[in-house]
Amino acid sequence: MYFAPETGSPEEEDEDGAGELAARLNLPAALVAVLWRRGYRDAERIRAFLHPSLADLPDPDLLLGMAPAVELLTAALGSGQPIVIYADYDADGLTAGALLYTFLQAQGHRQLHYLLPHRLEDGYGVHAHLLADLRRQLPAAARPVLLTVDCGISDHQAIAAANDLGFRVIVTDHHRPPPQLPPAAAIINPHQPGCPFPCKNLAGVGVAFYLLMGLRRHLAREGFWATGTQPNLKEYLDLVALGTVADMVPLRDANRILVRAGLKVLQATARPGLAALAEIAGIPAGSKETKGQGRALCSEDISFALAPRLNAAGRVAAPETAFRLLITDDEREAAALAAELEKLNRWRRELSESIYQDVRRQAGQPEAQNLNIIIFSDPSWHPGVLGIAASRLVKDFDRPVILLGEEEGIIKGSGRSIEGLDLLAAVGNCEDLLRSYGGHAAALGLSLQKDKLELFRLQLDRETGQRLAAMPAREAFSIDWTFPKERIDSKLTSIYHLLEPFGPGNPEPIFQVQGRLARPGLAGRNHLRFQWQQPDLCLPGIAFDYGEIDPNLSQRTVELIFSLRRNFFQGQVSWQLQTKSISTII
Repeated sequence: MYFAPETGSPEEEDEDGAGELAARLNLPAALVAVLWRRGYRDAERIRAFLHPSLADLPDPDLLLGMAPAVELLTAALGSGQPIVIYADYDADGLTAGALLYTFLQAQGHRQLHYLLPHRLEDGYGVHAHLLADLRRQLPAAARPVLLTVDCGISDHQAIAAANDLGFRVIVTDHHRPPPQLPPAAAIINPHQPGCPFPCKNLAGVGVAFYLLMGLRRHLAREGFWATGTQPNLKEYLDLVALGTVADMVPLRDANRILVRAGLKVLQATARPGLAALAEIAGIPAGSKETKGQGRALCSEDISFALAPRLNAAGRVAAPETAFRLLITDDEREAAALAAELEKLNRWRRELSESIYQDVRRQAGQPEAQNLNIIIFSDPSWHPGVLGIAASRLVKDFDRPVILLGEEEGIIKGSGRSIEGLDLLAAVGNCEDLLRSYGGHAAALGLSLQKDKLELFRLQLDRETGQRLAAMPAREAFSIDWTFPKERIDSKLTSIYHLLEPFGPGNPEPIFQVQGRLARPGLAGRNHLRFQWQQPDLCLPGIAFDYGEIDPNLSQRTVELIFSLRRNFFQGQVSWQLQTKSISTII
């Protein structure tokens, strides 16, 4: 059974209805209020959200193109024809490619190959010259299957060239398709016209996983495992969770189900590469040192530890280092590859920090204050880290950001947007000035001639300004729930983890409460620590950059806006109030 959440604005909320539902389900009012605001307004939907089940995933046959894709792969498996997996160089593409590669390898297929474009030498997408090089290495009489992951939907010419080279092409992708689809034998993309699949926001690895679901079902019907055991696809969900969180797609609907289950698989991953990478990053995913210490792996571990290390290879070097780490079954090789990714990640951080500081200085100048969008270009900037720097700058300036480097007279770069502004659509209205562009509403890549840069900057600034003016005013904090009677519900912390994983589409809730803070004191140079105490609950709190402590703070009533965070220390798990804002009431 599958449920898509209803939509609704806070103005339409019926707080009495949320309270009645909380009482009926015997759940904390705060927890139900959070879900109510996000469109989950009946008991069945709330139960499905809090206890997501793989059984509730939409049927893979709802994806348009599934039938011809699995038939092609089944034929190739049965005849031993070569299968070539062409994967993008970011974490989403790499995990999707590794997912398909290791599955097909486990089924005993020997004619298995992979291709990974180089960000700087080739750029994003499917490239005919890479296909031609590989085709020359395959038997002339072979009829290879080319399987793209996280790319291909916009590569009409390259797919046509693949057909001419004798490939039978299956495109799996999750990016928005152009008006003219590529001439592939099968296309699986939930965004393609006529596709009835209900969850349009799958990551590339999610689409690849669905292909495996459809393929396993088809192979079982054909008797492929008549003398053996069918593979358990749950074992591949560690890769699905990793790629889905890394690609920052909304963590709701099918994505929530896949990531929630995948985090548990990742916690005890049997993949030597992921275990080695987790160990070097200091998080508990298969690491011998951290297993069993009460530390639950969460989506932030992927976002801030695992994904950046995987992405580092494709950003500043060759993506094959990360891909080999994902597919290896050798612990010694895994350790060496993880160490190499750690070095690349340090270099990536250094490059990104330099660009970030450079743009921050320029964007802070008076002449930049009235710009609707921050656009800067420098031929010395490494193109592989522009998106990372742009993401940080968006948070600093609360404006969309596009950063551009230069290669042989061509300006190339990455953009990131603020919440609610479709940057891809805005850039699309300037497409007459561009050589290429693509991506999502929140993140994109583009290229243009150097002599078009100033006109592009002016035109996109006007376009962005019009879109910003049409957007409703955004609050500094969108409060999900205000606790009444100066008391935080003590039952909330016992089941709060059921709201996780947090991320796009399911942001971390923000709460409000009034009361008095116990034992305020200084933490570090400029942070306020305190205790929230009530008869049935005592929680530590931290307020960053609130270090100027009022000596009478403990005697005053304050309004506290906060989120709940888990702390892990010496095997113990505790909850903490991470403060967004403190204001004195009395």
